[in-house]
Amino acid sequence: MKPLLKICGITDTETLVEMNAEGLMADQLGFVFAESRRQIEPEQWKRLSYLIPDKIKAAGVFVNPSLKDIEAVFEAAPLHIVQLHGEETPAFCEQVRNRFGCVVTKTFSIRENETDRPQAELSAYVGSMDYMLLDTAVGDRYGGTGKTFDWKRIAPYLAWSRTHGIPLLVAGGIGADNMLDLLERHRPDGIDISSGVETNGRKDIEKIRRIIERMREYEQSAVE
Repeated sequence: MKPLLKICGITDTETLVEMNAEGLMADQLGFVFAESRRQIEPEQWKRLSYLIPDKIKAAGVFVNPSLKDIEAVFEAAPLHIVQLHGEETPAFCEQVRNRFGCVVTKTFSIRENETDRPQAELSAYVGSMDYMLLDTAVGDRYGGTGKTFDWKRIAPYLAWSRTHGIPLLVAGGIGADNMLDLLERHRPDGIDISSGVETNGRKDIEKIRRIIERMREYEQSAVE
């Protein structure tokens, strides 16, 4: 199956205009509504939403939000996906799915000195999440750190995701120089890239182009 590509942390119309003009689109585009240097407000999201092609899925990233926080974004413009990046419970994930009629991605933070979650804890989310995402956590940050974690830790999560039919995405420090190693060795269902397509904190169209070219290389090698 073709790996899913998500480019996250888009904040400006110029990036989307340029991506559209050059046909450099991903499967999902991410917009951050949580506290972050990439955070946007609902009114900004409304402007950006007009520039997203119909076939592309828009994901909103939230950390421990209330339903009112999410509702404020949907009132500006709908999202296809709500990505919950904090300590949200299975019950909250289900509430979000039912109330907004959206797909839910639940992120599980990977910390260097912590053991992986027991499968029973993951299984509590069956039926309330559509994608699971692994991201590197540092300090009080649940993700978005631009740092990789030990990718050997993907294996048990991937085995669980295959058993339950929930696609597994990986984020954290992924760029053109290491994405093929991640895809070839560890076989996640998709990758989520933000800092890997930035220069000086802004999205870089040349880096986005390289990522898409690398993804095409991978897809071609998989066919051969």
